[in-house]
Order: sequence, then C-alpha cells, then structure tokens
Amino acid sequence: FFFFFFFFFFQAEDGIRDLVRSRGLGDVYKRQVSTQSTWGIMLTASSLVYISKKKANIKGINAEADSKGLTIINEEEQKSDSCSSISDEEIDDFGKNYNPDPSPQNTLDEEIKKAPVKKANAAYSKPAVNSLNKPVIPKTKAEVKPKVKKPIPKKPSKEIPKSKVAAGPPLAGGYRGKKYRQKVDTNILCFDLSSLKDQVAVATGDAVICSRCKGIFNFYSTLTKDSADDKQVWQCEFCGNPNEVQLEEEELPKVDQLTYVLQSAQQVMEKKEGGEDITLMFCIDVSGSMCVTQPIEGRMALKYDKLKKLQTLKKFGNGSQQYTQGERANQTYVSRMQCVQTAIESQLKGLSSGAPKRKVGIVTFSNDVALIGDGTLPPKVYAGDKLTNFEGLLEASQKDADAYMTKPIEATQADLIKGLERIEESGQTALGPGLVVALGAALKGIPGSRVIICTDGLANVGIGSIENLENEKTAKETEEFYKKVGELARAKGVSISIVSIVSEECNLEMLSPLADLTGGDIIKVNPMNLSSDFASILSESIVATNVELRMKLHKGLTFRNENPAQISEDGSLLVKPIGNATEGQEVTVEYCAKSEEELKKMSDVDFTKVKELSFQVQISYDSLAGAKCVRLITKKLGITFEKEHAKKSANYEVISINAIQKSAKLAQKGDYRAAQANAVHWQKMIKGSEHYDNFLTNVKPLYNALEKQQNEDVQKSKVGKFEFSKAKSNDATVHLVNQATRISSKKMKKK
Repeated sequence: FFFFFFFFFFQAEDGIRDLVRSRGLGDVYKRQVSTQSTWGIMLTASSLVYISKKKANIKGINAEADSKGLTIINEEEQKSDSCSSISDEEIDDFGKNYNPDPSPQNTLDEEIKKAPVKKANAAYSKPAVNSLNKPVIPKTKAEVKPKVKKPIPKKPSKEIPKSKVAAGPPLAGGYRGKKYRQKVDTNILCFDLSSLKDQVAVATGDAVICSRCKGIFNFYSTLTKDSADDKQVWQCEFCGNPNEVQLEEEELPKVDQLTYVLQSAQQVMEKKEGGEDITLMFCIDVSGSMCVTQPIEGRMALKYDKLKKLQTLKKFGNGSQQYTQGERANQTYVSRMQCVQTAIESQLKGLSSGAPKRKVGIVTFSNDVALIGDGTLPPKVYAGDKLTNFEGLLEASQKDADAYMTKPIEATQADLIKGLERIEESGQTALGPGLVVALGAALKGIPGSRVIICTDGLANVGIGSIENLENEKTAKETEEFYKKVGELARAKGVSISIVSIVSEECNLEMLSPLADLTGGDIIKVNPMNLSSDFASILSESIVATNVELRMKLHKGLTFRNENPAQISEDGSLLVKPIGNATEGQEVTVEYCAKSEEELKKMSDVDFTKVKELSFQVQISYDSLAGAKCVRLITKKLGITFEKEHAKKSANYEVISINAIQKSAKLAQKGDYRAAQANAVHWQKMIKGSEHYDNFLTNVKPLYNALEKQQNEDVQKSKVGKFEFSKAKSNDATVHLVNQATRISSKKMKKK
C-alpha cells in the first residue's frame, strides 16, 4: 500500500513550480484531480451544532427567534446551557454499580472508611433498574424502613487535612460535598489522522488566506465582483472580513478536501543527509533483574535456555533430576530475558519477510551500553564518563551508526539472532544512555523510524538516572532530560515506545514524555505476552511526521476544555502540535458558543439568522515520501437550538472516544478526581445508546486505576517523607492513562 502512496506523490511532482509564498501556502500544481467529497479526516459527534436558546436569544426576541420557538425557554434550559452537575457520591456510585473487571475491588484505607459520611436509606436510593438494565428486586415491606429526612453529612474528621477537603484528592468516601459541573453535549469534532496517507485532490494554485483570521478560501467560499473595476471579493465565512483576491477559474476549489504541497519529496530528499530507509531499534534492558524467572506448565526445551551450558556438570552426579523446594517436575522456568529474546526473534523473522528493506538494530544496556546494530560487526561498547554526556553520546552513536546500521533486515536476520544469543544478564540499568544510543542510530533513518525500549527496572546509571535522586533540583533535571529526548525524537519524526514488565516499577511517569511527545505507546506486560505486544506496537505504523492541526471556528464559537496557550484569534483558532501521526490515531476537540457577554458585543453575530456554520482544519505534515504538505478540510453544519435534536443524529462512538481521551488528559495533569468526574458526566449522556456498554468496558479500567492511585496517595501523605525517585503515579496508572489518550474507534474494545 505504501508503494502506491509514494507513487502518487512522485507522479504529481511534474507540475511543481519553485516555492512561492507571496499569497499562500505552497507550490502550484497545474492540474487538480476531482474526487468525490467525503467526511474523510473530519468527523463530528452530530450533524448539527447545538446552540442553547439562552445564547441564541442574546440579541433579543425577533421574528426569526419567534418562528423557531426561542421565545419559550423553560427553567432548566435557562439554568443549564448543557451543563451536567454531579456529586462526589455519584462518582463513587459509578465505580460500584458497574464493574466489568471480575477482579475484587481494592480494599479502602481503614481510616478513610471511618470518615463520618452518612448515606440515604438504601431502599429509597436504589433505582428501579441497575446499569445493566436488569430489574432490581424490591425489598419487602418488613425490610423497608420508614422514610426519614435525609441527614446532613457531617464534616470530615480532623485527621483529614482541610486543604484536601476543598481541593482534593477526594478519595474513597473520605471527602464529600463537592459538586462538579461540566458542559456535556454533541459539539465535538474528531480527526482521523490515519487518513493523511489517503489520496485526495491536489490543489491548483496557492492557498488564499484571510488577512484577519487566517481562514483559507475553500469549496464553500463565495466570490463577489465589483462591476466597476472587476475586483473579486471574498467575505470570509469565519470572521466576515472582506478580502480582495484574484483567482482564475481553474484555481477555485472543486472539493472540500485538498492537499497543498509546500515542498516536493524530491526537494526535501536533496537536502536530507543520511540513509533512505526506515530504521527500527530495539533497546533492551540486560541488567541482572532480567534473569528473574516464572514457571509455565510442562517440560519444554527453550532456545535461549542458559542451563544448556551446564549440562556437562551432570557427569558429576548420579543422573537423576534435581529440583528445589516447591519446584514441580512438570514445570519449566522461563526468565524475562528469554521472553524478550524469543519475542524479538519472532519480530525479526516477520520483518524479514514483511518489510525486507527495513533496517533493524539492537542496543543493550546494563552497567554500560552496547550497540549491536544490525549484527554484522562486534558490538560497540559505551562506558564510564561517556554515559553522563548527552551530546557526546548522541554524536558518537550517530557516527557509529554509519558502520553499524548499513544493511536491511533481509540480509542481517541471522546475524541479529546470533547477537541475541550472546546476550548475558548482569549489572545495573543504564536506561538513559541506552535510549540516547538507540535514538542516535534511529536518526540515521528517514522520518517514521522507531525505538522500542524494553525494561524491568529503574534507570540507575548515567544520564536519566531515576533511582536515589537527591533533591528537587536533580529530579527536575532528570524530567527535563527525558522531555528533551522526546522533543528531539518528535522533531526528527522518530517515535519511542516503552514496554515494561508487570510486578516491577520503572517510574513510567518520568519516562512518559518519550511516548507522549512522539506518538509512542506505554505498555506494561506479562513477559510471556511480549511477542504479541511488540507486534501490536509495530502494527501502528507512522503515516506522517511533524503534524500540526490548525482548527478554525465561526467567530461566534470557541474551543472548550483545551490548552489556553494553544487558542488565539479571539478563541476561534486552535493550534495543536501532534508530532508523529500513527495508523488509527484520532484526536477530538470540543467547542461551544461564546459567552453571553462576548456575543452581546458582536453586532454581526445572530445565530437566529444563520442556517449553517463553517468548520475548517488545516493540517500541516511531512509525508513519508518526504513532501511537506498541508491538508485542508472544510465542512458546514446546520444549527439547532434543541439539545435533543442534536442527539438524534449523534455519533456515540465519537462521544465515547472524546470522553475517554479527556479523562486521560486530566489524569496526566494529576487531577484524578476530575478525570473520574468527567467520565461520569459523559456516561450520563451515553447511557441508553448502543455504545454504552462499550464505553463502560473501555473507561472502567482507567476509572478503577485512578481510584486505586488516589487511595495510594492518601497512604503516602501519612508517611510525611517525600522521595524524589518515587513516581506520583504508579506504572499501572501511567500505562492505562497513555492507552486512554490514544483510544480510537479501532482500539475501542467491543463488548
């Protein structure tokens, strides 16, 4: 499929002129391919934009408002403006009422259990049906106590800090009384970034940009002519600004999705130094802890079994099998290292047949770092002071990669397997230096290259050491190191994924910027499942690099629950850096009408007089062929002033994806209770739809992990001693949060 993708761009280059920036975004193509209009990259949670009656009436009652029923606004509509309100008790109840995970709930801290929180009589508080829509058996008359007035909950005990009562974390029945309000509606956009690899129409001419709001002339734009001097005027549909333009007939967009090419693949490749192949680097922890074993049923011969080397010692015994206490004769003990070796060998064989031209290399780390590369040369070892010098180590590894990463996997499979066989576990964990060496080698490949780290412990040697951090300053320096590596990888189009072993803590929170910034995965796995997990990571191929989304709204709308630093143009422009876009990746964005105060100041905005609103996304990216492009998508949606009308055409899968992603982002900031509250707000809206059970199946693992994390935080707060090497979030939480930020229609688990 990718060969077809490359062919498309090379064919199109015949018509590229030199780079022109006088009026728009890129080089001019002489022809424009006509394709059928589809939603493609941009999806919506509803075919209608919901505007509350309260805000629609901001200009006062008029004929249009009266004809649309806007003069009748009930008390609920006057108050809510699509706001959902929930209490702490409702958040806790969500965790109790539906639990798809059969594992027992974590026991609560005994001290928190004693917090004086009174609940209403259970006979009156239970609904007629539970969340699985199964009837609740009513209590007999003898069981039902007389209805009494609900008692006022007492204040939390003095043992719980007052600051936490007000600001959280509101844990496990210990803190009560807080209300959470949030807007919940269908005003959601969803962008499927995997569509960047699809063929769409190539623009003829440069993009014409509004001088005021940076919106781009598109398929829905209209031109008016001044009969006196034959001038063309485009009144921007986003801000209303009149722009004088000069467009030929063949330059007018014929479809609502176009690609503008800033630089051709050939122009980019002429400037690029280095190799022409995608590179995959396995960065493997070979410290002493990787020899830890676990039993599997049955006696079996394993390829990477170190005990084979000890077979000669049998001549000194009586020939009988010897077992340790508790060991069974029908069990085989497998080490973590054996699992890693077997899993990587499986991937090497698959890549040799499936991607024979790809360059694959191995880096190992323990007390030092070894660049095995493609296996054709003896390993290059980095040790001593070199492990504390970031720039020196990166420069040396890039230089060494010229000799150690020269051949594709079809020629090096056997050498790499021999390199795996020679690996011995010992020493500590120089994860940071190993990462730098692996990244240096990956940078020799073209954008789309990947690094996969596999580790089972805390980094404790060289740069990036996490264990035994002395103070806040050293902790901050370590955080900045991993962020710096992540930003460098993202800028060069390299993704970094982290695979850690269950039952061991690696402080994934400290390492998480590597994956978060580069579009990589964070996975915590059983060593026995490594092969399938490696395959899962590699299946999500990168489709574009250096991706940035610029989203334009109508001037009467603004973005909701987004980073304020990324919003400009009076709230109507959102610039969202993505970095590497992977197969199946989806990004959601919420929007809403501006505040009543803002709308009152806009003399030219009256929603009662508008039938449709325009939405536009400008996605700048580098294709894997090397071309620098901008994908332009513009859509129009109708308006409704009735929330229920918008819900009739709702896409609840998009709503579910948005809800889970937003909870994950709140959790990344450490606001676990708000993340749980967000999930409960949205489940109230999704409940009753065909996607409800799927939503619960995907959100509950995250919800439960956050509940456990908050309970752990309470325990830590009692100790009174802060350890800088300890993560704020445990590895299991970081893993689930990372996976939730990357949830998509493809990754949603179906019940």
